[in-house]
Amino acid sequence: MLPSVCYMEILMDTSTGPFDPSDPEDHPYSAFAAIDCADGKSRCPWAVATPGTLVDHDHEWAVSPRTPTEYFQALSIELFDSGLARWSQSGRHPSWYLYMADLEPSRVARLDQDDVEDLLLNPELIRNRAKIEAVIHNAQVCEDWSLTEWQELLAEAHVPPLAAPPLRSLDLADSTPESRKLSGLFREHGFKLVGPVTAHRWLQRTALAPGHVQGCFRAQAERT
Repeated sequence: MLPSVCYMEILMDTSTGPFDPSDPEDHPYSAFAAIDCADGKSRCPWAVATPGTLVDHDHEWAVSPRTPTEYFQALSIELFDSGLARWSQSGRHPSWYLYMADLEPSRVARLDQDDVEDLLLNPELIRNRAKIEAVIHNAQVCEDWSLTEWQELLAEAHVPPLAAPPLRSLDLADSTPESRKLSGLFREHGFKLVGPVTAHRWLQRTALAPGHVQGCFRAQAERT
């Protein structure tokens, strides 16, 4: 459920004039730039795809973790979403918390094969055995990690300071040299199913790589 405002009330304001090919804002690429919404805020163009995507964009995407659990939760969400149409699974995120022990590593690590079978029968989830078992395995790897271990992992990958957001969503990277290095480091630590793209999405979700476009109201929050 969306906080404070109805999804339909903040869809992009369509009260614009006819197409003008001489106007930069009418260029086809403008569809990938920030959009003005009816609640007075500008957002990334993908933000209003679904109610779940809007919640993710406004409240969860590009938020700096404050605890080891939040690092793990962000990684797990990106692992579950990997290989699927981008932003198509945002509406399922609350279900992962609900049915997988709040994605708390110490609790997820205790899930057994019976739990896996139950999860595979749940229509609210992505019923992918490999992903579910990988998240349980990853929880067992990092259940005792403190913030120090997560920060040391990022330092070893040489993740640079957060860069300025791009003008268009087309220019948001899918992977980077740092995410490829990070993917290898995850593998060395024993994590499963964290490839370079998933590693980069994790950096974006945790506000360590640009995840919003210029003009989006969340882009400013991402850099503060």
